[in-house]
Amino acid sequence: MTLDLKIAMVQMEITNEPKENAERFLEYARAAATEGTDIVVGSEMMLAPYFRGDSYEDVEFVQDVWSSVQAIISASRTIDAVLIFGGIGLDEDETEKNEDGRLRKYNAAFVVHKGELIANHADLPFAIKTLLPDYRIFDDNRYFYSLRKVAEENSLTTESLLKPFPVTIRGRVYQLGVMLCEDMWDMDYSLKPAQVLHTHGAEVLINLSCSNWSWQKNEKRDRVIKDICRQTNLPFVYVNNVGCQNNGKNFITFDGASTAYNAQGEIIALCDSYQEQIAVVDMGLPAPPLTRKPIDDTEQMFLAIVEGTRGFLKTLPSGMKKVVIGVSGGIDSALSVAFFAHVLGPENVIAINMPYKNFNSAETRNDAKTLCERLGVKYYTRAIDKIVQQASILAQILPNTNQQKNVQAIARMIPLSTAAAQENAFFTCNANWTEAFFGYGTLNGDLRGHFAPWGNCLKQDIYRLAVYMNDVVFGREVIPRSIIDRVPMDELVAQGAGSRGDPFDYGTALENGYHDQMVRAVIEFRHGPEWFIEQYQNGTLETALRLSPGRLNTYFESDGKKFLDDLERCFALHEAAVFKRVQSVPNVLVGKRSFGWDYRESIGVRYKTRRYKELVEKFTNDGFPAYQAA
Repeated sequence: MTLDLKIAMVQMEITNEPKENAERFLEYARAAATEGTDIVVGSEMMLAPYFRGDSYEDVEFVQDVWSSVQAIISASRTIDAVLIFGGIGLDEDETEKNEDGRLRKYNAAFVVHKGELIANHADLPFAIKTLLPDYRIFDDNRYFYSLRKVAEENSLTTESLLKPFPVTIRGRVYQLGVMLCEDMWDMDYSLKPAQVLHTHGAEVLINLSCSNWSWQKNEKRDRVIKDICRQTNLPFVYVNNVGCQNNGKNFITFDGASTAYNAQGEIIALCDSYQEQIAVVDMGLPAPPLTRKPIDDTEQMFLAIVEGTRGFLKTLPSGMKKVVIGVSGGIDSALSVAFFAHVLGPENVIAINMPYKNFNSAETRNDAKTLCERLGVKYYTRAIDKIVQQASILAQILPNTNQQKNVQAIARMIPLSTAAAQENAFFTCNANWTEAFFGYGTLNGDLRGHFAPWGNCLKQDIYRLAVYMNDVVFGREVIPRSIIDRVPMDELVAQGAGSRGDPFDYGTALENGYHDQMVRAVIEFRHGPEWFIEQYQNGTLETALRLSPGRLNTYFESDGKKFLDDLERCFALHEAAVFKRVQSVPNVLVGKRSFGWDYRESIGVRYKTRRYKELVEKFTNDGFPAYQAA
């Protein structure tokens, strides 16, 4: 079956202004119609940020979005094309309520032609999202009423309401199967919207999405859509937005990647990532299949963090264009300085080194200064000796204790926050994901700031990003190699007075580290301590964590007891640090899970499962065997 249709995919950045979003969509629609496009498609919830939290409980805000829906419908009278766009749907009878007693709202897609709102074959005035996600950062059921609930309320089947929209173009009626985002991710749902729409006569499937970027998501989406196309023998059009939104804790990036597929699931048109644009696909012409340009994992992460950071910068008060960074000579702060010199320009970066006594080595201080000189950023030294001394006297803090370490970290916030206030700037939290997992930081010290660009990056990612910035972004060594090669240390005690090295096996730019991979295994894949013991005993832990052969025995000195003690230590540290993470600085979401509103945890006493206790007992009785690869 050939579809003699030209379909335009409008890939837009969504602002906080519903009226502005509507006007920009109409500009794209007019331009596309002038070029002979038949159908213009926008993205899901394109009139206001999808992640606006409880703003969707504000009736006046909802009415503003609804007014913008009406404005597009009215303006479409003069546009010679069918318009499909996402927004909030309301019932004619606004006394209908959600289950929370508030105004009923739908995550909806509207099909409009020549000033008329087209109903589907079930007489619904707009497409209603069928499958509402309530996982990770998504909380659709909190605000929106699903098609499944509408069906249940009216003693109907959802399938009877999930029907295509008929549109007449050049005298022929086309049946458009319109879906919203999650409706295509149906693998774990009993209801399959795409197949239902096909059964009811849809000739093309059109999915409006607000789908955040994450690792290899485009590749996974291509596989999912290819399966749908093969099952239905229908072409598929996927339209996503670009830009950044946030939920108060996570800055969520959208890469767009809007794509059209033929009935075999092959890509026939696609939009660039992170670019606002419109792409037109002629469904009636044979087109050679396209392939996505492969992008290195580190480059993907870098682009996402840039987009998330720009999203954060847009939330700042007008005129706040500078950043203050505490630069220690360590890798995390060095990456922050280089990164913001790239994003903001070196003239807007202020780096402050804050040594205490002789704890901070000449090597790290010199490296911090060299870094800033190479980048051309302002560099200051602000010793914290007097602040620490006075705080120690007032609080009666003993030297060479954890409390004395903490007071150093807290003292450094005074120069940073003061400089930020004086310069009308924000200041960064340079902590990474691994440190946040283990609580390796001081709550009112290095875990404070306005923004944590590396909050969802493993320590290994920091090294990879540093190398990437040197090699690709700047094309020269701006971050001194000595910083990249140096063993991480806190410099919170005098040299020779105690341990200064970080107590974890981090990765490098070229090799995975055990504790870095532990973080990913626990948070992204939800593996508990039981899994680690079982994998260790089976000789598969190194393979499962993608560690180099022999790394476990090297780190734990072929001592199974050291492995078990470390496992207990790590999970205890993780559980004890919940109170730090729930107060964490907002970060950019770049992984499959991030602390914030994505990974949700409660404060409480650590619970050890029966299975864990049994495994520990057996491991102990077996004499703590060394790791043997299977």
